Amino acid sequence: MTRFRLIGNNGFTTEDYPEPEVWAGVLARAGLTEFEYFADHLEPILFGRVIRRESEFLQATRAAIAANGLSVWSGATARISYLLNMLNHPYADMREEALEWCKAFIDLTVKLGGRYISGHYDCMSKRDLAENFEEAIRRMIDGLVRASEYAAEKGLEAIFLEQMHRPQLQPNTIERAHFILDQINARSAVPVYFHLDLGHAAPVFDDPTHGPRDKDPYAWMAEAFGENRMVLVHAQQCDRDASRHWPFTPEYNAGGLIDARRSIEALASSGVREAVIALEVLYPRGTLIETIEPDIVVSAAYWREAFEALGYVAGEDGCYEKPKTAREGP
Repeated sequence: MTRFRLIGNNGFTTEDYPEPEVWAGVLARAGLTEFEYFADHLEPILFGRVIRRESEFLQATRAAIAANGLSVWSGATARISYLLNMLNHPYADMREEALEWCKAFIDLTVKLGGRYISGHYDCMSKRDLAENFEEAIRRMIDGLVRASEYAAEKGLEAIFLEQMHRPQLQPNTIERAHFILDQINARSAVPVYFHLDLGHAAPVFDDPTHGPRDKDPYAWMAEAFGENRMVLVHAQQCDRDASRHWPFTPEYNAGGLIDARRSIEALASSGVREAVIALEVLYPRGTLIETIEPDIVVSAAYWREAFEALGYVAGEDGCYEKPKTAREGP
């Protein structure tokens, strides 16, 4: 029986509101107690000295997290790690630097108390996509295996690898997700679990191998990956044309692709032991926090109401489960 966890993501503001008390207050007022820490808030290499020295900004971040009754569930790679050619870069020296970025990102996550890292870790070159696809995949797998060794050394429990929305970002089909995860987990020092973004399935238009099942977010949710112990889901309202990262408000739900109840049922049908729903609602730069906060609050309530409508009850650990009698049936 699948257990569900509802968490936040503080990617809804970075450069507009770098003050940690701002996003921490929004998450707390939405009733969320765990969240993914978006690495754009404290870029692991650029601001590495702040992390290593545990100086003013890191201390302020920790204080805001504690004051608002929050804890970091995972470090989220955010934008930079898939805007650059990282772990599958065609040049070995650049791959080594990408691995150093992953290590610094792990260090940041550990210092903030996170147990996992989540997201994506590279972008394939156009030449590799056309001429050297399998080798580029192998390089990415090798890089993640090495990152897993550092994660194990630092005490992380697992890594989550995100499915993406174009062929340069792998995996982007169900078949390749199985292959890549299986290949990594045959050698990794910590488990590497599947990370699904609900807006990354439908709007893939430039990959002939991306078929109807790959375009269906519910097909991804119903799929069992590997040992199927955990899955992380970036929950966003979207349509078939783009990864929108819209909130789950009545306005967007009316025309959106994602229904919370149907999503919960699809995930449960996969048999996964624990499904973590992370609200990844994002906004254009310059959006006022007064606009953002009500949407985050409503989005969190929308998912809680869906769990309750399906008979799930929140336990002391914050996870939603069906009571034993409901699981056993008459």
